[in-house]
Amino acid sequence: MSNEVTIVIPTFNRPDLVTRAIKSVIEQNYNEKIVCVVVDSSSNLQTNNQVLQIHEQILELDNREIKYIKNEESFYPIDNWIIGLEEVNTKYSKFLCDDDWLDKDYISFLIDQMQKENTSCAISNINVHKETNGEIKIINDYYSFETGVVPTTNVVNGYLNLGSILPATPTASIMLSEKLKESFYFALKHIECTRQLFGFDFLINYYGSFDKTGTYVTNRSLANSWAGKDSMTLNVKISLLSYCNFFALLRLIEKFSIQIDSVQLQQIQNILFNIKLKSRFDKRFKEIYFDVPYKPKMNLIKIFINIVKRFYIKTKYRLIS
Repeated sequence: MSNEVTIVIPTFNRPDLVTRAIKSVIEQNYNEKIVCVVVDSSSNLQTNNQVLQIHEQILELDNREIKYIKNEESFYPIDNWIIGLEEVNTKYSKFLCDDDWLDKDYISFLIDQMQKENTSCAISNINVHKETNGEIKIINDYYSFETGVVPTTNVVNGYLNLGSILPATPTASIMLSEKLKESFYFALKHIECTRQLFGFDFLINYYGSFDKTGTYVTNRSLANSWAGKDSMTLNVKISLLSYCNFFALLRLIEKFSIQIDSVQLQQIQNILFNIKLKSRFDKRFKEIYFDVPYKPKMNLIKIFINIVKRFYIKTKYRLIS
């Protein structure tokens, strides 16, 4: 099989932003064929018209292709992602959020690293672009982590707030298509989270770290994440998102029989206690609760430490503005 790539861009009512995303795909310095699949559930034809214009501009390019799919029966945000993945028939593939975009050497660099390290996934650091009152401020190299193949323990600790957090956005990752499909369909089983696009992205990014096919990460920022006023990152309840990542982590630990230490176990029990407590006051936390082989247990010291960490993360993000 050749080294062709498919990039799936699900979109909804963001014609200008998705145009930027598509152009960043077309302008990659990768010589192999790239198929850009745009799945659109917009309520108007603006995206359709703009995609058509780009399509006409690249007709003479043998190594670029755009497929446009109009989804008029979407019930949840995840639907466009499912439809797009069904179009993937290449060796490599990825999802790209419609408000994000890629640097020109994103694909060539990461596929080269995947081949050198013999991994099923490669992930770059990201630059976050935040819009506030008409001004755009950029935080470069948003995450801090070591370049290389990620040990499973690092992923576990990162998403238990015991170590450095790793990029979860699918914009940052590219994968072997067979592994992307395998991990994506496994993620869908926690539908309460995935139908709203919570948790599945973390799971597919680090699936290879758990099944031993490997996930490579680089501190080099080759992807750009938009944090405008309509960004999901800014408009979701952050704790819901983080708890969906947490349940995705527990599902990976269980599926691949990963051994955890006493510190990790205490943290898992404490987070479960927090979710159980919050579910008494907010049904959304009850809806995302997933049966796991651990019992909730209160740890006041852990609760205090987690509150301080969350406050730090929120403060850091707001300082971009």
